[in-house]
Amino acid sequence: ICAPGRSLKSALIRTFVTYLAAGKTLYERYDTAADPWMTTVGYFNSLRELGGMRRMVDEDVTNRLRHMDQRGLEKRVLYKVEELTSRRRSSEIPTILDRLEFGFAHERDELRIKHAKEKLPGIPYPIDVLLATSMISVGVDIDRLGAMIVGGQPKATSEYIQATSRVGRRYPGLVCTVYNWARP
Repeated sequence: ICAPGRSLKSALIRTFVTYLAAGKTLYERYDTAADPWMTTVGYFNSLRELGGMRRMVDEDVTNRLRHMDQRGLEKRVLYKVEELTSRRRSSEIPTILDRLEFGFAHERDELRIKHAKEKLPGIPYPIDVLLATSMISVGVDIDRLGAMIVGGQPKATSEYIQATSRVGRRYPGLVCTVYNWARP
């Protein structure tokens, strides 16, 4: 996606909202067969870009998802947003990778909502959005991932290939690159 005259932030927000709402719409129609598209992976070249997107996911994307029914898609609530970056302690990385293996299921959705309302531990939330830097390029072999948004063009072709090959391993994957029209 290249949107001349629009900011990169605006294009990224709209792309994330579309991916997340469309994933939920597919999930409502096809149940667990749509699980690979329920977790959206965002890839960024730098921690600064990733940090900006984290704020936008927490505010703008979350707010827009509440009104997607007006556009013919399902509303969605984001329960779990994680980062896979060097800002995380090395002891936290295996937990995040394990959580990525945990898929969505309607029966668990109801239990999750009950546990969230009563603030009970026990049923882990699957990750709705995973924001990552080049750390995802090597050693992340999660078969259930099917959706990725690349924020800007990675510096090298090999980096792009390594990062985007993390989705679509077992099921068809969809990778969308959102270009900054103001950069070469």
